[in-house]
Amino acid sequence: MDNEITDVPASDGAEAPARKRAPRRATKKSADAPVEVVTQDAPTAESAPDSGEAAADGDSPAGRRTRGRGRGRSAAGATADAETSDNADSTDSDDAQADNGRSRQRNRKRGRGRDDDFDGVSDDDVLIPVAGILDILDNYAFVRTAGYLASPADIYVALGQVKKYNLRKGDAIVGAIRQPRDNDFQNRQKYNALATIDFVNGAAPEEAVVRDEFNDLVAVHASEGLGLSGRFGSVKKGDRVLVDAAAGPSRTAVIRDLATEISGSATDAHLMVVVSEGLPEDVTALSRGVRGEVSASSYDRHADEHVTVADLAIARAKRLVEKGHHVVVLIDSMTRVAKNQMAVIQGSRPLGDGAVDAAVFSATKRLFGAGRALETGGSLTVIATIDHQTDGFPGAVRDELLDIATAVVTL
Repeated sequence: MDNEITDVPASDGAEAPARKRAPRRATKKSADAPVEVVTQDAPTAESAPDSGEAAADGDSPAGRRTRGRGRGRSAAGATADAETSDNADSTDSDDAQADNGRSRQRNRKRGRGRDDDFDGVSDDDVLIPVAGILDILDNYAFVRTAGYLASPADIYVALGQVKKYNLRKGDAIVGAIRQPRDNDFQNRQKYNALATIDFVNGAAPEEAVVRDEFNDLVAVHASEGLGLSGRFGSVKKGDRVLVDAAAGPSRTAVIRDLATEISGSATDAHLMVVVSEGLPEDVTALSRGVRGEVSASSYDRHADEHVTVADLAIARAKRLVEKGHHVVVLIDSMTRVAKNQMAVIQGSRPLGDGAVDAAVFSATKRLFGAGRALETGGSLTVIATIDHQTDGFPGAVRDELLDIATAVVTL
């Protein structure tokens, strides 16, 4: 047949024809398939690419070819890319470490706050002297520079200073603040911070570290009289006296006359007058007519301000007694102080509506019960007025205070 193909053997010396191979079928590989590398024998001079062209084109070295995803990329290029990736990772790691370092530094500064930022006065700082009464609250402290109530002129005190010098509520502080610089207006805080402490209760601040605590001092029966006359003739230094009288101008007049008599008879005693929720005109009259320290809050103040005035006044009296002074505190009135204590502790509600928290009476008794004579010298005399009522909330306050009073004067 014409179409029949037969194998014709090659003759001797004749070259056999080249046998063709069938084309390789293309197969689709998965993207995750490994890169196949085929290595041939060393190339001849004719097939070897020029080194300059290889360098220019970025092909693989002569005699080596790659197949798959890495096809056409040289080992040197892969190495360079790996090094670039490592350098990038290293740079990112360094940046992350630097950011973490800066964050830790900021957190350390933020954690310190202003408590550790004192005693760092430089030579070019300009100091402004300040003075006032220290008021220590839960997480911060202030020097009250305008009486016993808060004001914009108060000075912030770091808790580190409070711990370092063993400062207590009611201490008289004399120190200095830094004068703000021209470029400090952007970072200026609401309150200036106390930079240095020069005196605590008139003495060096180091002496405050080793002083006695008021509650640790030994109390004894009062024996030294105040030198008063009339119904208050039997009052002694260290007594706790209740003045049972109806609220009104007559009771305020009694307090004013009593303060005037104490100023003349007990010249060695420090006189303090505390008015809680009083009339503004009565506050003015007491401030101008009493030769002593008057701390008052008129009725238009908030309940917590009335409580603050009474608490800070008694704390100030304790600090003076710790130094051996005789102090006489006149309070008008304990009934109003207890009412404001209840408003702060239990919230605003009508008097006599429901049970009264025991903490209200405890806080009120703590203020009035601070009066005592001390074995080591010094005394705190508390003379406080109460409303002349026997029922309701005023009657309950009256009964609580009668239990710890050493004398009662009825007007």
